[in-house]
Amino acid sequence: MIVCIGSIFLDHVSKVDKLPKKPIKILSKKIERRLGGSAAVASFTAKKLGCKSEFIGRFGNDDASKFLISEFKKNSINTKNSIFIKNAQTSQSYVIEDKNGERLLAAYNDVKLLNYTKKPDLNFNKNKVYSIDSRWVELSEFISKKTQKKKIFCVADLDNFKLSKKIKSIVKNASHPIFSEEGIKEYKKKGNIQKKLLDIYKETNKFVAVTLGSNGVLWIEDGNLYHCKPPKVKVVETNCAGDVFHGAFASALNQKKNITQSIIFATSTATLKCMKSGGVYSIPNLNSVSRFSKKIKVIKIL
Repeated sequence: MIVCIGSIFLDHVSKVDKLPKKPIKILSKKIERRLGGSAAVASFTAKKLGCKSEFIGRFGNDDASKFLISEFKKNSINTKNSIFIKNAQTSQSYVIEDKNGERLLAAYNDVKLLNYTKKPDLNFNKNKVYSIDSRWVELSEFISKKTQKKKIFCVADLDNFKLSKKIKSIVKNASHPIFSEEGIKEYKKKGNIQKKLLDIYKETNKFVAVTLGSNGVLWIEDGNLYHCKPPKVKVVETNCAGDVFHGAFASALNQKKNITQSIIFATSTATLKCMKSGGVYSIPNLNSVSRFSKKIKVIKIL
């Protein structure tokens, strides 16, 4: 079972040929409504890759929440521990996406959702892998501490945060902290990416990684620095690729793969996702990921 905790969005996606360089009127080729959000997409990824999946997030009590919950039900993803807040709007985002898959995203979170900190009653056991993000930071920190104490795998998606004691606590306690490129720049101000990663490893003395988009993944395991880079592909859409990576990595751990195998598996899943449009609805299946994984190379740097 993969338990994913954090953000959920209703995404409104507008397809255009080219992102404008200044505020002008342009024509959209297509408009779509999708389920989005880091933890939510991770839960869909785990399910698509053959794992049982649960999502825990904060919803308003509006039409957006009804649509999103229906999507979870269609895919048999458990949401029983999620929170529904009266007189609040479910988080939504507006995405403008060009023909090369690049995007401009504006997200909205109701302050009532962000200020709700009551924790659901959770049952921790070693048959579960937890995947947390930094959007519901209070619950994510709590889960990172509980899983550390019970020696349960906890994958932390460290992106789009303001550095705080809670974020530092998550990095310290989660078994597998994984930064985005922007996340690691926020966490460590000095040095290049490799130095930032090495500095974090020296502080935590455990696995730590950073995702670098088309440049792959850097990670440190047992004091050694590795690089996994996917082959060049035709990118159609980058939206939610990082979220897919984290869901796939948690799934690989749940399937008893080692770190290198898990990185390759997650890189393969995210790369294949970028080759198709459709957001959460174009996550590749297990057979496709297994075949594509053979094309992924890992090198030891240090």
